Amino acid sequence: MVCITFNYNKNLIYAIVYWVLEIITRILIFFKWDYFEIITNNEAVNEYIYLILLNISDLLAGFLVLYIHFSLKKKQENESTENQLIRSETGTEVELITEEVKYHNKVNKSKIKLIIICLLDYLNRSAFFIFYQSYKGSKHDDISHKAQKDIITYLDIIARYVFSIIFFKTKVFKHHKFAIFILLISFIILIPTDILEIHFSKIDAELTYIYIAIFSIRGILFPLEDVIVKKVFLEEYILPEHLMFLRGLGEFLIILIITPFLYFFLYNNVDLEFGKTVTIILMIILYTISSFVKAYLLLKVIYFFSSQSVSFLIISESITGSISEIINYWLSDNKDDKLSLLFIEITVILITTFGTLVYDEIIIIKKCGLDLNVAKEITMRAKIEVDNISVCVKEEEHETDEEEKIKNNNEENDETIYE
Repeated sequence: MVCITFNYNKNLIYAIVYWVLEIITRILIFFKWDYFEIITNNEAVNEYIYLILLNISDLLAGFLVLYIHFSLKKKQENESTENQLIRSETGTEVELITEEVKYHNKVNKSKIKLIIICLLDYLNRSAFFIFYQSYKGSKHDDISHKAQKDIITYLDIIARYVFSIIFFKTKVFKHHKFAIFILLISFIILIPTDILEIHFSKIDAELTYIYIAIFSIRGILFPLEDVIVKKVFLEEYILPEHLMFLRGLGEFLIILIITPFLYFFLYNNVDLEFGKTVTIILMIILYTISSFVKAYLLLKVIYFFSSQSVSFLIISESITGSISEIINYWLSDNKDDKLSLLFIEITVILITTFGTLVYDEIIIIKKCGLDLNVAKEITMRAKIEVDNISVCVKEEEHETDEEEKIKNNNEENDETIYE
């Protein structure tokens, strides 16, 4: 008997593409950060420009909105009978409500949630800017390393599970508890190794801990944002494309209000040094398109799965960190004993990935009752029960038919004898 099965879902392609893009992007940032420095002498301004690029990537969803709008319009024209006025039995005319009208009605009812999503997303994306502005002189290499990413990633994962239980009243079954246990064990093993790496390598430990403290808030607010996004999907029936575009519009307004204040009060007299023009232009285009695709895929995962399913996506950051460290180790001339530590870390991260897939019921363990409350298994058991009931009903009907035949034969025999 197979102990572990894979619950294939065609929508997993969104997660796979996200992983590929994330790994490529992170490795480029790790090894070629100088290509990503639009402003070479001010990290805070550099990060604020990236915030603007992320907003542009959201606004690109407007093309998807237009595509859906015209596709729907064409479909309505082709199916004109569904868009015509129909008469009820009382003789009044009722116009069929189209999906687009439903969408606009739902948007009006969900304005508060959308505003909260925009504010949270802007605050989350501003975290890098806030840090560099608060600690001027800090450089990307001082705090951008695997240790701080692991801690924040695990905090993000745990927060997602907690929020799903609080906001959606998610029942925690045996396979959920098993997955959470795996994550906690992984956290207990991985974090000490990261702390050792902080103290025994050329990393500013104090600055790293400050960075982790600031970004721990981001590790909570991002899951909160995604939970609200999922509630909007469930309650307001807004498509990912529309929500992404609306979020972009909301953040664009925030940027329009805040940017002039930042310029006149902080950077009016600051001389900014730009990198190479051609490199900057190419990087901006590639980064914006990549961010657009990743943001869209993330919303798709939330739409088709859940907000906690994003845990599987963000683990790619830790995976990429380990891969980058291993590559850096082999390219380095001064090799130390760090390789064994890196393999331990990547093994633990893979175990964490396994745990998230078990939690999201992508991987099903058919041992120790871990599959009893998995949705797919429940559906299969229900189908088997329905089939059994159908068989029993058919058997009863067959027996009833046989009894009727016997009864009719007996009556015919009695009539013959009587004659």
